Amino acid sequence: PKLEHYSCMVDLLCRGGKLSDAYKFINKMTIKPDVTIWSALLCGCRFHHNVKLAEIVAERIFELEPENMEYYVLLANIYSEAEKWEEVKTLRDGIRNNRGCSWIEIKGKVNIFVAGNKDNPEAKRIQSLLENLRMEMTKDGFSRKLKYSLVDKDETEKEAAGCGHSEMLAIGFGLLKLPHGRTIRVTKNVKVCGECHETAKFISKNVGRQIVLRDC
Repeated sequence: PKLEHYSCMVDLLCRGGKLSDAYKFINKMTIKPDVTIWSALLCGCRFHHNVKLAEIVAERIFELEPENMEYYVLLANIYSEAEKWEEVKTLRDGIRNNRGCSWIEIKGKVNIFVAGNKDNPEAKRIQSLLENLRMEMTKDGFSRKLKYSLVDKDETEKEAAGCGHSEMLAIGFGLLKLPHGRTIRVTKNVKVCGECHETAKFISKNVGRQIVLRDC
């Protein structure tokens, strides 16, 4: 059997609520389990509210991919749903110390974005959507608060850079993936810049969608 076969088995066990069996199954695998295997179990822990096992599984994942913020966010969500606020605070304090990023959760999957990120399969569509919205802002006479930019750029460069802020990318992804009428909720691990707050307000009004943008 290959890793994908093991992954399917873990997923089936998790769907049936047999988390302990899934954990034992992984530990008996004849090949080393990768992040895909462990993340399937972590998602199962969230669905079935098994915090204790989630902590064990998360540690395995952090050993394999210590820089991947997706799983830190997922564990923070598990703590939050269990109302373990001290654990949430500790984990989020750690997230803040990492590179600035924003995330949005859709269908149980945490989608993480960093400034200028072009790795997402939807990157071109997101950028195109944001560019179109920026042009709408210009037509409506909306003057973006360029004073918030933290680096010395000319006006054109500042305008272009704003579309690549991590929170804007996450909002764009939400507009593409969430059905109309659904609230778009984006969280950033550091302080959201004033420019993005103002832009989010405009987008919300322009597309008729509620957007919740908050710091971690």
